[in-house]
Amino acid sequence: MNWLMRVMMLLAVIATSGCRTPPPAEEVPMYPAVVGEKTDLYEVTSPTSVRLAPGVKLKVVEGPGGTKCGMILLRQNGGVGGYMSCGCIGATTSSCVTTNDNPEHPSCSGSCTDSEGNAHGCSLFGPIIGPPRDPAMIRFRQRAPN
Repeated sequence: MNWLMRVMMLLAVIATSGCRTPPPAEEVPMYPAVVGEKTDLYEVTSPTSVRLAPGVKLKVVEGPGGTKCGMILLRQNGGVGGYMSCGCIGATTSSCVTTNDNPEHPSCSGSCTDSEGNAHGCSLFGPIIGPPRDPAMIRFRQRAPN
């Protein structure tokens, strides 16, 4: 009986320790790109577009809206240089996508609608280091005033 009690206690401990829920994923804040900002990978030429440096490649990927609105910037050696995305602050619906007709000058196109039904144009957000693990956790934020 003592052996059976030990086995039951062990099973109870194992059963309760396996029921933990994973911790919630953290939100990843992204801010509007700053026009005129220039790095070794890109230059922001407007609120909706960037010009890539020579040799830098762009890979269009899933973004916060699930559409092809995310951009991974790839360095000349193939390494990831950062992640940018097209979107709107406070949008309830979005048709924002990355337009890459000119491989050296990607941009955002489409529109968004806020909770009050007002339409807004898409903006370029970022960069953040590397692509987020869960693009759905990205939240577009307004830059704080200086």
